[in-house]
Amino acid sequence: MKVPSLRNLSMKKLLITSFVLGSLTAGSAFAAGPTAAPDLSGFSIGTNAEFSRGSVTANDGSSDGGATTSAGINARYDWALTPTFAVGLGASYSTGNHAFGSYANGTAASINNRYSIDIVPTVALSNDIQLFGKVSSIYGNAASSDGVNNHDVQGVGYGVGVRKMLDKNLYVQAGYDLNKFRDVTYNNGTTASLQENVYSVGIGYKVH
Repeated sequence: MKVPSLRNLSMKKLLITSFVLGSLTAGSAFAAGPTAAPDLSGFSIGTNAEFSRGSVTANDGSSDGGATTSAGINARYDWALTPTFAVGLGASYSTGNHAFGSYANGTAASINNRYSIDIVPTVALSNDIQLFGKVSSIYGNAASSDGVNNHDVQGVGYGVGVRKMLDKNLYVQAGYDLNKFRDVTYNNGTTASLQENVYSVGIGYKVH
């Protein structure tokens, strides 16, 4: 059985702690009495600029990393459970080939057409600032640059972000995601572990 690394566990704990602290802050702020409760329900769609840093380790001795800049789109619907807390269901897609470095034989590792199904809890910190967490089921196609090996992959993502409403509908947001894919074994017998850190900034529109 594979034991999660201390680095992965620490990052997950940091994401969870950030969201919990934000939730407590929101509760304190609204207990003081906001001028108007934000409307968290509704459908939103946006686009992001993404910078990702991927890494690969494999049983052939590979241990490398790569960086990618890409564009992404996302959409979700939020249901407000209280005036300051909502849960959303959404989907995300990232364009391009995401670099993860190279294998020991020199061929480059990448994941293409990455997409996800997302569960997104949101807490209103104020009338126009929202903190959100994210748990995702992620998918893509892992490939090597020699064109010989490719394999569909699935994994789990954890994220946290902040959304700033510019008016009732328009918003900007920034986020961080940690994507961990399940180990994949190619036809040549190589088993690879792929992980990705994604930083994003974007803009979107929400319909209440």
